[in-house]
Amino acid sequence: MNDEQNQSVVRDFDGAMEHNTVAQETQDVPVQAAGKKTSVLLPVLVAAVVLGIGTGYLLFTNSGTLSTPKKTMTTQQANTTKEGEKVLVGKVYGSPDASTFKDSAEGVLLAGGINGEGSHRIVRDGGESQTVYLTSSIVDLTMFVNHKVVVKGETFKAQRAGWLMDVGQVKVLELNATLPDWAQKAAEKAELKNGGGN
Repeated sequence: MNDEQNQSVVRDFDGAMEHNTVAQETQDVPVQAAGKKTSVLLPVLVAAVVLGIGTGYLLFTNSGTLSTPKKTMTTQQANTTKEGEKVLVGKVYGSPDASTFKDSAEGVLLAGGINGEGSHRIVRDGGESQTVYLTSSIVDLTMFVNHKVVVKGETFKAQRAGWLMDVGQVKVLELNATLPDWAQKAAEKAELKNGGGN
């Protein structure tokens, strides 16, 4: 009811109707306010859900460049090896720019570090003292176990390992390579020790 209609109702009827008109007006106000709140709240909730889903999708697919420069994101994507990727002789994995790494080592890559240092190791000719213990946040070293490789990276100070390297690049030289003599003998000895009771 608009104001003209309210006034005409008040003129046509006495006090009782006037009271109802005031009551009707006060009842209309909260309903209108609730309607406005609902009409504003609904689009805000829908927008929040859509933005949340979009952000989650971008983060999940790792293709979003929210505040990271595109060059950095592309480099990081190129550095990460993909699970299930086929290992090929001569192929370089990890960072495409070898000039950023000053240290390198060549040998057969095996799983396991020493006393909590390194996730993998490279066994080389010359004995156990020549073993290089490895860690990497760029390359999945598990892909290269039992293969002869050249790794490039940066040497870190270690507590227990003689040489600890953070690997940034791996080049495969030979698949299913033969261990150096000393490592082969150590593996056989460990096998006999573990299986000696059977």
